[in-house]
Amino acid sequence: MPVDLETPTCDDSLIRQLWASAYQLPILSAADELGVFTLLEREPASVTELGEKLSLSARAAEALLASLSAMGLLARLQGKFHLTEVSRTFLLPAKPFYWGPILRMLCQLPLSDRALVETLRRDGAMAWGNGNVITDEWAQAALPDERAQAFTRAMHSHSFATAVGLAQRVELSGVERLLDVAGGSGCFSVALARRHEGVQFTVAELPPVCKVTRQYVAEHGLEGRIDVVELDMFRDAWPPGHDAIFFANILHDWDSARRQLLIQRSFEALPPGGRVLVYELLLSDAQDGPLTAALMSMNMVFLTPGKQLTGGELDELLRGCGFTDVSFTPAYAGYSLISARKPAAR
Repeated sequence: MPVDLETPTCDDSLIRQLWASAYQLPILSAADELGVFTLLEREPASVTELGEKLSLSARAAEALLASLSAMGLLARLQGKFHLTEVSRTFLLPAKPFYWGPILRMLCQLPLSDRALVETLRRDGAMAWGNGNVITDEWAQAALPDERAQAFTRAMHSHSFATAVGLAQRVELSGVERLLDVAGGSGCFSVALARRHEGVQFTVAELPPVCKVTRQYVAEHGLEGRIDVVELDMFRDAWPPGHDAIFFANILHDWDSARRQLLIQRSFEALPPGGRVLVYELLLSDAQDGPLTAALMSMNMVFLTPGKQLTGGELDELLRGCGFTDVSFTPAYAGYSLISARKPAAR
């Protein structure tokens, strides 16, 4: 006799959404590659019109536009599809906060359930691109020029908006010179320099990255405010004369020993009363979210030896290296700025 099935105590909407979410990033990247957002910036279009302009069938155009609209990237008004504020701000190649390079890079990752299971079981980062783990290349100061420059441009697209958001909220009173360690494209120093006119900046990076950094600094006309210094942050002496040291999305790349080394080196490089500033997505102290920080932590596990930290872990790290006056300030889009001070000389 067939067994009666009990009605589930909840429906499967969440699981269904997660199942379908596998398509979201590829849809976004494909739309960017097809030029959907640039086309609709010039002129809103119907399903039929966009299909004709992009040489897509009506079926394909309908699915693409419906998906982008449901994701909040398009809005349909009077039969035409328009850009939303989000797509107009972050998905047009000519705009300063364009996310295209990092979207394309993410779509190239060898991410699959099997690759993730293997990574979790061995607790080691996945090799990709040229077959190497990227943090191994950073740690050995052996990042090839082409790979370094492509990665730097991708991370610039990921970070520039949040850099500008931070610059509007951070307090730099008393800071005269700030050292931006592993500052990538220099986007944080650029944003901070434009907002805080009395501060001088130094971006310290590996030699192949510095080539790109200097280009971004020059594009913003800030050569007189931002120095670019070639540096292996684990081995080379840090440039002197800075009363603040800044790490943005850096500590999460490394294991606990290297995180401690970086914070200890910053303590030793600062004068008494100097500040260290850390900009990260923080996990809750209960380590149960928020979702963006949790997924970023999984990204770190997949690609690096690092992870996202909780506020408590950062507090312990900073105080363990001698810093005091540790404070946490919500900054932009889920990011927090953590500030601590080297005690004044007695």
